[in-house]
Amino acid sequence: MYVVGKFYLRTSRQLRLLDLETKSPLLETSLGAIARLKTFNETVRPEDKDEHEDVIPSEQWPRTGAVEIKGVSAAYDADEESPNLALRNINLKIESGEKIAICGRTGSGKSSLVALLLKLLDPLPSDTQEVIIDDTPLSRINRASLRQCLIAVPQEAVFLPDGTTFQSNLDPYEASTPEDCKAVLIAIGLWTFVEERGGLNAGMTAGTFSAGQRQLFSVGRALLRRRIRASSLDGATDQGILLLDEVSSSVDRQTEIVMQEIIEREFTNYTVIAVSHRLDMIMGFDRVIVMDKGDIVEMGKPVELSTTRGSKFGDLVRAGNKRRGEQA
Repeated sequence: MYVVGKFYLRTSRQLRLLDLETKSPLLETSLGAIARLKTFNETVRPEDKDEHEDVIPSEQWPRTGAVEIKGVSAAYDADEESPNLALRNINLKIESGEKIAICGRTGSGKSSLVALLLKLLDPLPSDTQEVIIDDTPLSRINRASLRQCLIAVPQEAVFLPDGTTFQSNLDPYEASTPEDCKAVLIAIGLWTFVEERGGLNAGMTAGTFSAGQRQLFSVGRALLRRRIRASSLDGATDQGILLLDEVSSSVDRQTEIVMQEIIEREFTNYTVIAVSHRLDMIMGFDRVIVMDKGDIVEMGKPVELSTTRGSKFGDLVRAGNKRRGEQA
């Protein structure tokens, strides 16, 4: 090392050693990441089961939205010797166009039922268990095609990487026109907001929106998909399946009302299956299903059950009212 005034000069060898000491932790981290990717590639099995999932539905499927679940049990750890059942012997028939709410306490199996319909959760191996949508066994349907045909709105809105446009986020498959996207944003009450920020081709991030606006935007995606699908039906009744998984859990009451109005207006003929803990949102539904520990423990009309003595749904309603009273 050489001293020049108040500065120290290191030899080229010392600089190389210092550089190696600085970068070695980064190298170790990178090698660890490569090892994890290698393990993931070798141990995680593909989701598809090509030899059985040989049915690719048309763009118009499901035409009626009728669903039947026959004696289905399912577990996320199905490969274990003693799996922990998320669903237990579920028997359920949902008519075309019916509006069904699924309720229950945390861990009751509500979201697992939606996951079953999207083939994110498979039934336990059995010759007697079956899920049927529009007379087609779910076990035969190609997973990717199934998820293109069913319309789902998740609990948390998902967005493309920062900087992608409003239009790309609303229509990631590029299946619509700018006019279609604008019409949907008008329908959900976000067009003025988007226009003020540069319009459909302006870049955005998830943080551009408030929590309520993010969920409205997610509902907008579902609405756009329904309208695109309706345009290919050649005059047939606009029917299908809409899955909602706790879509109002993180929004205020006013946004919840707006979302409810959009769903009622735009998905009139659709079969709607909604997981919800906000019970006032689903009082107008045809039926409510109450789940507990993976079982269906009660079923009936929400308004009637809410006032029925000893009803489990009524207990949930009263518990919710009590919480709101305490928070007021």
